[in-house]
Amino acid sequence: MTLLREVTERPLDPGYAQMAQRRAQAGETTSRRGVVSVVTWLLVAVLLGAATAIAVRELRAPQPSVAKGRTVLMERIQERGAAVEGLSQRSVELAAEVDGLRDGGLLPSALVEVNELDRWVSGAVPVRGPGMVVRLTDGSGGGLVDPGDAPADSRVRDADVQFVVNELWAAGAEAIAVNDERLTSLSAIRNAGDAILVDLQPLNGPTYTVEAVGDAKDMQAEFARSAGLGFLQLLSAEYGIENEVTTSEGMYLPGAGSPTLRFARTTEDRSEEDDG
Repeated sequence: MTLLREVTERPLDPGYAQMAQRRAQAGETTSRRGVVSVVTWLLVAVLLGAATAIAVRELRAPQPSVAKGRTVLMERIQERGAAVEGLSQRSVELAAEVDGLRDGGLLPSALVEVNELDRWVSGAVPVRGPGMVVRLTDGSGGGLVDPGDAPADSRVRDADVQFVVNELWAAGAEAIAVNDERLTSLSAIRNAGDAILVDLQPLNGPTYTVEAVGDAKDMQAEFARSAGLGFLQLLSAEYGIENEVTTSEGMYLPGAGSPTLRFARTTEDRSEEDDG
C-alpha cells in the first residue's frame, strides 16, 4: 500500500523534479541575459550607424581646396574652348581667302600647281581616270547554307581589304576608294563586329569593291606579279570568298574632303630650320 500511495501521490522522482527546477531557473536567467545582449547589440548598431553617417557627411562636404581646383580647371577648359573656336573660325576665313585668290587668278602659277597637287594626293578632291577594280564577296559556306548563316571564316574581313589595298598601292595606284570611301594617308580599315569600317564609316556588304585609279595595264601586270593574285586565290580556295579583278577606262572616285589641320609652320620657322 505504501508503494501504491507513493506512486500515486508522487509520480515524478525527486531527482527529476530537482533537475527540472534547475533547468527552469537556468532558462529564466538565459532569457534575461538574451534580452540584455539584444539591447547591447542595438545600442552598438545605432552608434555605428551614427558614426558612419557623420563620416559620410564629412567626406561629401566640399573641401575649399578641391572647390578651388575645380574652378581653375573649368576656367581653363572654357579658355581653351574659346581659343579652339577662334582658331577654327580663323581657319575657315583663311581657307575662303585662299579660294578667292585662287579663283581670282592672283596666286602664282607654281603655288597653284602645288596646292592642286597636294589636294589631289591627300584625297581632298575627286579624281577620274582608268584603273583596276577588285571585288571581294562573302562566301556562302560552299553553297550549302544561306549567306547570312555562313561561317565567320567565309566572310570578308578588314585584313583582306587591307591586303588588297596595299598591293594596289604597290602596283602603282594613284588613288583608291573602297565602296566609294576615298582613302587617304590617314585612313584606317578596321572591323567592328562583323562590319568593316573605313574611317569609321561602315561598308555595305556582302560585296566590297576596291577601285584604284592609275595606269591600268601597268597596275594589272604588277598586281599579277605580286602576292595579291595568290592571296585572292587562297581566299577563294580556302574560305569560299569570291573575287573578281577587272580594269576600267573611266572611273570616278569621290573626294574625302579637306583634311583636318593638325599643325602648321610659318615661313620664318622653316627658314630657321634651314639655317640650323
